[in-house]
Amino acid sequence: MNNVKKFYEALKSDQAMVEELKRQLKAAKPETEDRAAELVAKLAAGKGYAFSAEEFKAMESEIRSLNKEELDKINAAGSVWPPWTCSVLFR
Repeated sequence: MNNVKKFYEALKSDQAMVEELKRQLKAAKPETEDRAAELVAKLAAGKGYAFSAEEFKAMESEIRSLNKEELDKINAAGSVWPPWTCSVLFR
């Protein structure tokens, strides 16, 4: 899952890559989140971040879980929330 984390970090600082991934996913019109995860993994591999769709989905699940658990604490501390995740690519 190390490459998934690297991919997330790259997306945080590369808006052009985010927009490219969104365009490609929109054009592919994945019907399920599983298919979208497969496409993200394929597109990320083209950018040098090799990981499986399962690894990507596991990281997404971990982030979603953290979001729910930590939301009140982070909001109380005055932080900006939620952090960017690849989940926005599925919208």
